Amino acid sequence: MRRAVATGAAIGGGLAFLVAGIRTGADGTELMRLVILGVALGSVVATDLAEHRIPNRIVAPAAIACAVLLVAQAVPPQQLLGGIALVALILGMSLARPASFGMGDVKLALLLVLGLAGLAAQAIVLGLVLAAAFGGALLLRYGRSAVGRSLPLAPFLSAGGAVAVLL
Repeated sequence: MRRAVATGAAIGGGLAFLVAGIRTGADGTELMRLVILGVALGSVVATDLAEHRIPNRIVAPAAIACAVLLVAQAVPPQQLLGGIALVALILGMSLARPASFGMGDVKLALLLVLGLAGLAAQAIVLGLVLAAAFGGALLLRYGRSAVGRSLPLAPFLSAGGAVAVLL
């Protein structure tokens, strides 16, 4: 059952990013990168919601494929700097306070950098803002008992990525 949900989410994610890429006029290589990112994000969201983990077996191959396509597309490295800086910040926070971000969240943020290139910083910030807003809503609804809850970050980072592509 979980595998079917993850497969459906992967297909949905791939289609969503395909449509977003077509809508924004992405070329073949960029479109392929967006589809790979969308498939990975869809699958990761389903897994993170069900199991509260982000599997390396999904993120690593997608990140490698996106990196290869970035090189093939000759994307200037300076386009990645804002996203890389945010990944470094998330990594630092994860190392300092492991309860704040897991290593899967760090790797997912890196996947967003490789999949979205210049749009990654926007996507990551937007995803974190969405997560903070949802966390705030949980605090309003449940009070202090919500403080101990952990949020799966993949849905929020993925939503940030989708919005960043469409804007």
